[in-house]
Amino acid sequence: MRTNFLFPYRFKKASGVLFAISFILLTLFYIFDEFGSFEIKAKVFSIAGGSGLLGNGGDFFWLETSITDELLMLMVIPFGIIFAFSKEKYEDEMVNAIRLNSLAWATITNYTIILLGYLFIYGTVFLNVLMFAMVSQLLIFIMLFRYRMFRFYKIEGNEE
Repeated sequence: MRTNFLFPYRFKKASGVLFAISFILLTLFYIFDEFGSFEIKAKVFSIAGGSGLLGNGGDFFWLETSITDELLMLMVIPFGIIFAFSKEKYEDEMVNAIRLNSLAWATITNYTIILLGYLFIYGTVFLNVLMFAMVSQLLIFIMLFRYRMFRFYKIEGNEE
């Protein structure tokens, strides 16, 4: 079966380590106030936004702000995608079926989280739910896929 959409297997280890490190740092940044006070400030170009709830700073302007969370997300998402969608050492139809099933369940779970957020969480706190949802599908997929692959290799090893 052709799997042109998957990254080469050689990217799996490095991207997995970088994904884990960046995800842990992102989690610490949002959970603990000590990490939240660590900021990297920079002047960035803003298409829309600014100060205030609705971003009443206008459109297309330069803004000085903390870019720490943006940098961490720019590491978590690409490294997570590369790790999640790298080929396995031995790629076959069963691995593809496990990958597809894990992706389907991760998508269902992620949208359930978003729907529950819409129903029970209001105000600006809901933005945290949406930020979590950006990473949760990837995280759920990785955990499901790795767990199912572990079980698959364990069962396959017992049959030999």
